[in-house]
Amino acid sequence: MTVRVQIRFADFDPLNHVTNVAFFEIMETARVEALRATPHSLRGHIVVRHAECSYDAQIPGGTRSVDVEVSCERVGTTSFTLRHEIRAGDDVAGVGRTVMVVLDDDRRPRPLTDEERAALAPTATR
Repeated sequence: MTVRVQIRFADFDPLNHVTNVAFFEIMETARVEALRATPHSLRGHIVVRHAECSYDAQIPGGTRSVDVEVSCERVGTTSFTLRHEIRAGDDVAGVGRTVMVVLDDDRRPRPLTDEERAALAPTATR
């Protein structure tokens, strides 16, 4: 799923490009929007276990928005890995990954349901 994310004035540093920390906020915004398409049981019941991002190009001043392609790379027992490709125009500005863990009502990891796996599986590249 591709999500357009608005760039805020506060995302820019004195060198007039988007700061490295803002990449994680951009990924989070896109991820939240993408997860709205998953079963209700996943919303609000997941946490980030690990996050990483490679910076491949700057997002220069004057950029109003970026497109983020969010896809599921792997589905495990209690977690899944999302890939975030951040594009500024035709350039890939960064690629990030987050490992998401599904929680039960006591905030402990729980197995993904068949419905959740089915919702995540179509984008998995394995």
